[in-house]
Amino acid sequence: ERTPRAASGAMITGRVTDRATGEPVPGTLVAVEGTRLAALADSAGRYRLADVPPGPQVLQARRIGYAPARVPVTAPAGGTVPLAQDIALARTALQLERVLVTADPAGRAKGELGTASVIDRDAIANQTAASLAGVLELVPGVVLSPPGLDGFAQIGLRAVPTTTTGPGLTQGDRSGADIASFGTLIVLDGVPLSNNANLQSLGPRGEIGVPTAAGGGIDLRRIPAATLERVEVIRGLPSARYGDLTQGAIVVETRAAEVAPEGAIRFDARTVEASLLGGRGLVAGRHALTSTLNYAQTRVSPGLTREANYRVAGQLAHRARLGRQTGEVALGGDANARGAATLDADRTRLTLDTRLDYWQLSVRSPEQPEILPGRASFTRDYGLRLAERARLALSRTAAVELTAAYDRTIQRSDIQALRTRPAQAFTDRLTEGRSIGRFVAGDYLARVRLAGDPRLLYLRLEGDVTRALLGFDGRLRAGGELRREWNAGPGYQFDIATPPQSTFNGVQGFDRPRRNDSLPAVASSAVYLDGRFTRPLPAGMSLDVQPGLRLDVLHDGTTWLSASRSAAMQPRLNAQLSPRPWLRLRGAVGRTAKLPSTADLYPAAQWFDVVNVNRFTPAPAERLAVLTTFVRDPTNPGLGLSRATKREAGLELDLGLGRQGGALGGTRGGTLAVTRYDDEIRGAVAIRREPEFLLRDIYALADTGRGTGRPGRIVEPAIGADTVPIFLDRPANGATLGSSGWEVTLALPEIPAVRTRVEVAGAWTETRFRSGDTDFGPFTRVSSFQVDQRVPRIPYWEGAERTGKRDLVTYRLIHQQPDLGLVVTAVVQQTVKQERRDIGGTDTLSWAGYVTRAGKLVPVPMSERGNPEFRDVRFTRTGLTVQALSPRPDWIMGLQVAKTMPLGGRLSFYAFNVLDKTGNFGDATHSSLLYPPVRFGLELTMPSDALLGGRW
Repeated sequence: ERTPRAASGAMITGRVTDRATGEPVPGTLVAVEGTRLAALADSAGRYRLADVPPGPQVLQARRIGYAPARVPVTAPAGGTVPLAQDIALARTALQLERVLVTADPAGRAKGELGTASVIDRDAIANQTAASLAGVLELVPGVVLSPPGLDGFAQIGLRAVPTTTTGPGLTQGDRSGADIASFGTLIVLDGVPLSNNANLQSLGPRGEIGVPTAAGGGIDLRRIPAATLERVEVIRGLPSARYGDLTQGAIVVETRAAEVAPEGAIRFDARTVEASLLGGRGLVAGRHALTSTLNYAQTRVSPGLTREANYRVAGQLAHRARLGRQTGEVALGGDANARGAATLDADRTRLTLDTRLDYWQLSVRSPEQPEILPGRASFTRDYGLRLAERARLALSRTAAVELTAAYDRTIQRSDIQALRTRPAQAFTDRLTEGRSIGRFVAGDYLARVRLAGDPRLLYLRLEGDVTRALLGFDGRLRAGGELRREWNAGPGYQFDIATPPQSTFNGVQGFDRPRRNDSLPAVASSAVYLDGRFTRPLPAGMSLDVQPGLRLDVLHDGTTWLSASRSAAMQPRLNAQLSPRPWLRLRGAVGRTAKLPSTADLYPAAQWFDVVNVNRFTPAPAERLAVLTTFVRDPTNPGLGLSRATKREAGLELDLGLGRQGGALGGTRGGTLAVTRYDDEIRGAVAIRREPEFLLRDIYALADTGRGTGRPGRIVEPAIGADTVPIFLDRPANGATLGSSGWEVTLALPEIPAVRTRVEVAGAWTETRFRSGDTDFGPFTRVSSFQVDQRVPRIPYWEGAERTGKRDLVTYRLIHQQPDLGLVVTAVVQQTVKQERRDIGGTDTLSWAGYVTRAGKLVPVPMSERGNPEFRDVRFTRTGLTVQALSPRPDWIMGLQVAKTMPLGGRLSFYAFNVLDKTGNFGDATHSSLLYPPVRFGLELTMPSDALLGGRW
């Protein structure tokens, strides 16, 4: 993002030196974090940054062969007196005066004013994470988990789990956690990752569990932590540039350009992981080629199951910086400067970033006859993505950027399980109509194959210009996006005679196979206008504002030229006031929107096999089953975008009060950040059960004498008919998900005598989820109502509100010995409070009405529900967790010790749940809080250029 060139901006000068020798380090790139302001150090190590926006900033210094350095500074409002800031670089990060092992509370997401956690490479390297999921544990409110690929890893920013069971939720319906993770945007190297076309699900009537992330967010295990360069977690309101989200955005950058080659291996009792990466500069640093490779394997429960998860991931990246702007000052004859890893972005005419990514994630769970006979599953997802980003500088104040990507994923899931069904009439008819069926009964092995091939075509064209407007110096950005998503897989396949649903009450039939490639593609487009403006105020104050407006359109057809099906206008505003150099006050309000998934836009047809004749005699040859198959389409033509309103306010305080030595002005101070937020999603997609009815013909039978050896026959025409109530599972914009709470991050000043500091991150979150669905009571009552004509009606209840609360505080103690290259990190996470409960009436008068055999909902006022005529529908409501599920407070501890090795290597020892706490168990008033068992491991990283004698 381009930062304004304000005439009143500050001037920062300084010298970059080698920490060990004091010699200058020419060719070092010094940049202002979150901006495009950058400069190269000359042959004497001197650099100069002009027009730096006033207020707290962070300088980044990078040079091949050295660990990146970050130096917080406070830029004055005027540039009359240059600010001097020298930077010392170390050969390894562990030898720096301060190693960042957590998300930086003073950091800034690039071009963003919303609340964000910035996680740089040195913080990532100090985690025991195997994937992006582990890195995100540095974000306030995220629960610690052991490193590895144990289970599906999804994240829903600023949301906690609610209850997910009960009759109010249809089998396969969304939970609040699903909606939150589905609405969290993941952007990898400038291109969004999409889960919209993931159809690896058995639908709302599936009875066999499928190990899949469908219906929720991206499985974060596919992104290795070892290949990450920087992660920006925008928990607040993202700028208008980011769409297709309701929670927040996670912007991920992988390691590219010139990177010193290194190899790493990590292992513990369950996980083995190995990584190789390296990048080489070519043509005097104007081209760079980078490659990464990662392999990981985790045994989920060794000694108990044979389930194992595998990952292979690799990337090939090429960066080219072409052309020079008119009037550019040449770098001169210094060889180090000419070979710098990254040139000044403002002086490059055209920048091309090309990335080719491959990943594969496999889950193998073979059958264990002694535990679960017949149960087995195998899942393999793998994908290939080609992305290109081209940025053309039209002048020093204007640029245009084009991003294009094609993402292809192949998903294969094979699941089998033993099912048991009673004697029941059965038909495998594939069209509507009446047919002679047969009787099935007993145990059988259900095998299902899910074969999906999601595709994403993504295009974005964006332009930005730096200019003054209404007394503000700033940057305007405008752009447009085109997305097309579809699934080309063979789909949902199984033998109809051995379906994955075994429950059949004579009305609700078995599902039928269907192909994914028969579904239309989903086309969407967006345009946005965004600005970032800064204005110095009297008395050293400054004001930053970031207004934006975005329009997302879901098209009715499969192309971007088709009409609009649903559209959402999204105004957004972030503002920040710095009344003092050591204080920032922030606030934001705005709207965001999320596309529905392909599975919701085009749900599978629902089949109803109504039994007309059920003559089950002792002699199999005399049995007769006649069924009429009905097919109903649950597609909702009015389904559209979900919309969210986000509000937040907060402050950031430099505990050094702006003096040299404060956290925003040095390395030994502290910072405090406090944020209050309130988010609400309306129109989230959930399953709405709609009652309807079918007409069932009643026939007389002939030739039904015993001992005939014949099944008999039906007599035409039908002698009568009755109504059969059914319930359609229709996707609808009917759910509401709201979260509110506080976030606090505190970095205490370092204790110089022991080189130790403490950092605290806390999140107090309450989530409220209401599906908007109607509760018809237990399945047994619904089933009896459908098949028994003597039951004229059953009650229904309004959907309950499901709530969750979690107060989580994470303490990190960091002890460092830079001269020894030693860093010790202890982490304690305390669950202060965790609670889940449902809000809804359960007494005999809490029902809202009744449903008739004709599928009609009849509401009944509260004043009449006690009348005698409603005696048959006055039931106590069941299935709600009205009593709060709240475990006792507890805590868990982790430990990591990192030490430099000869030739610039690094050895880390880590322990998750080092005290092997099991958590606490439930009783009459408390639920259980369990922790994963202790896990010890080692990680060794060795730079290859050291072994090559520095010839890389």
